[in-house]
This record gives sequence, C-alpha cells and structure tokens, in this order.
Amino acid sequence: MDFSTLEALKPTLISYQTLLLLVMFIGLVRWAYGKRRKDKFDAIANSIFDEDEANGTSRGTEQDRAGANKK
Repeated sequence: MDFSTLEALKPTLISYQTLLLLVMFIGLVRWAYGKRRKDKFDAIANSIFDEDEANGTSRGTEQDRAGANKK
C-alpha cells in the first residue's frame, strides 16, 4: 500500500470515525439519562445535603456566610 492509496482512503476513514463518535456520543447520553440510573444519580446529587443538622454535627469545617472557613 503506497502513500497515494492511503490518501484516497482518508475521506472514507474520516467518515467512519465521525459515525463511530456519533454513535458513542448517543450511547453515552442514553446511558446518562436512562431511567435505571435516575435514582442513583439523584441520590449522589443530593448527598452534599445529607449532613447531621439535627445533631448539630457536620462533616468538614464550618464556614461563614461569605464562604470563608471559621477558625
């Protein structure tokens, strides 16, 4: 296979690569927005709000209203 043959195949290979990437993107979007994962992703998204506020304890350092850490 010489250089001119590879140059002739280049547009075809680029087309296949683009098609493959489009299929992978659609698969990733379907996976991320699938109904089976909604509960898990919602739980992960709301996990930052799961502090023990009733007991007065929290994880990490306390911050003031501006976001600076208290001493």
